Amino acid sequence: MHFYIAPKHFPLTLRSSLCNLGRCRFSTVTPPQSSKTSRVRQYYAAISIGAALGSSILLYNYFSSSNKPTLDPAEFTAFTLTRRVPVSHNTDIFRFDFPKPMPTDLPVVSCVRVKDDSMQVARPYTPISPTNERRFIDLLVKRYENGQVSKWLHGLKVGDKVEIKGPARTLDYKENMKKNIGMIAGGSGITPMYQLINHILSNPEDKTKMSLIYANVTEDDILLRKELDALARAHPDRFKVYYTLDNAPKGWTQGSGYVNKEMVIENMPKAEDDVLIITCGPPGMIRHVAGAKGKNWTQGEIGGILKLVGYTEEQVIKM
Repeated sequence: MHFYIAPKHFPLTLRSSLCNLGRCRFSTVTPPQSSKTSRVRQYYAAISIGAALGSSILLYNYFSSSNKPTLDPAEFTAFTLTRRVPVSHNTDIFRFDFPKPMPTDLPVVSCVRVKDDSMQVARPYTPISPTNERRFIDLLVKRYENGQVSKWLHGLKVGDKVEIKGPARTLDYKENMKKNIGMIAGGSGITPMYQLINHILSNPEDKTKMSLIYANVTEDDILLRKELDALARAHPDRFKVYYTLDNAPKGWTQGSGYVNKEMVIENMPKAEDDVLIITCGPPGMIRHVAGAKGKNWTQGEIGGILKLVGYTEEQVIKM
């Protein structure tokens, strides 16, 4: 009898193998003639069925695993660290190659979650590699003394394994959804901004204009500065960047100190425009600029400088 039929959506070669393995004819087994023929025949039949079932299950599992997504939003997968590039005294770019290309581009804006080796703490990171790069992701990671995952990552060597899950969308961006987008970032909060800026400027159909205020402690702390300046030079009518430093060096010509009302008025699109303002950075900066987030990472009420300038809750996103 035939007890297994391979599904039609299986590849022809695999379907043929499964069907051949699942084909059991009791007549192919000739048990020895004796008074116990009936029991022996049952014994041989059980062995034949078990062997065929086992082979079919193994092939099915192999086929299923080969179609598992490279990145899985539902569970962590181990990826190999293949490249590590220092960009500042406390920040590196970590590259993780995929065992096979991603079937689709990363959504914009989205992050992945990285789990430390204790498997107790996971931290979200926004890839800075292009969203249409399907062979690997690059993560820009700043080392914080109280950051368990960032300290662990900075202790890794090329060839080590890292558990990653994702992607998870953090902003449902649509082409030309706003005429103007303003961004206020602090420290490593630049990564989702950089992903969005790159994505918009690489799309000739997207006419969105963008402006960025990027706050840091010192000039050496400015991450991706060369890349941001290059984008501003290449698209002067669509992207502008303004830096402000807590400890500005002598001769510094841009902002000095924390983000303030004057900086926002001069560098962000007007509140009455078709505008979206995105903020991302340390919690203290977010409170100062846009008001604290609500419970369970909800947006919370608008506050801080952005409220003083006249933006509404519908115009502001806190990442």
